[in-house]
Amino acid sequence: MLQRLVFAALNRLAADTACRLGGSLGVLVWRLGVRRRLAARQVSECLGIRGPARARLLRRSYASMGAQFLQVWAIGGPDGPEHRVRVANPAWAALLARRHPSAVFLTCHLGDWDMAAHAMTRYAAEVQVYAKEQHNPDMDALLNQRRAAAGMQVILVRPSDRTGAVVAMKALRRGAALGIMADQRPGDGTAAWFLGQPAWCFDGPAFFARKAQVPIIPGFAVRSRAGESVLFLGRPFTASGDHARDVQRCMDCISAMVAAVPGQYFWQHRRFAGTPPVLEPRPAEPWRQRGLGILR
Repeated sequence: MLQRLVFAALNRLAADTACRLGGSLGVLVWRLGVRRRLAARQVSECLGIRGPARARLLRRSYASMGAQFLQVWAIGGPDGPEHRVRVANPAWAALLARRHPSAVFLTCHLGDWDMAAHAMTRYAAEVQVYAKEQHNPDMDALLNQRRAAAGMQVILVRPSDRTGAVVAMKALRRGAALGIMADQRPGDGTAAWFLGQPAWCFDGPAFFARKAQVPIIPGFAVRSRAGESVLFLGRPFTASGDHARDVQRCMDCISAMVAAVPGQYFWQHRRFAGTPPVLEPRPAEPWRQRGLGILR
């Protein structure tokens, strides 16, 4: 009951107030050192950033994650974040929707991912979001109520349960847009390079695009200021039929997104736990060479 009362109170906050409050809480968590060593190691290993520059980046990351956590509860409120998201190129987004009414939207835990999905509701008749089930079922239910208020239909992914995959496939085949954050470490997956590290990577975008015969559209939303965000969409590409190659292309797109705005990425998640796969060294990494140009 207390939990519901707290979240109901947060729902009355303006989006910018919720972000500033959440950002302050995030900085406090950073100062307390919660997962700071893990996040610092991953930033250094993936981007080669160390010293004061790394500390500044991590402080921004913790503030961004705090803002993201509190902002979502303001959805549907008197001045919710859904009123403060814009699309960088609306004409391009409208063209994508006309040409590809059903597509897999590839993104990651970067910036304002909830508002990225919400922005697509302006163009797509139906927006489904493929999301991992939280450890707290009550929290899950409350969180998904807020997302539903922003026009998103959440498909929960549960361990050893294929129901979510079946629902997602049916949605794509009836013309829905499916959003997937593919940077989450899977229980298994396909071996690929992610942020310069050999990793087991999520198969979802490549699998669904190939099976449903729809394109993959990379994109992400970043927070431009407290309570306001901007959605960027890249050029669509089709699954080649070579599954490992398709997964690698997805991970290169995500790596480019993260490298472009590293201070808004969720570095606090353990992304490279366990025994990494053995992969042939890459002569070059497209996301390092081309940056966000890889999305064009």
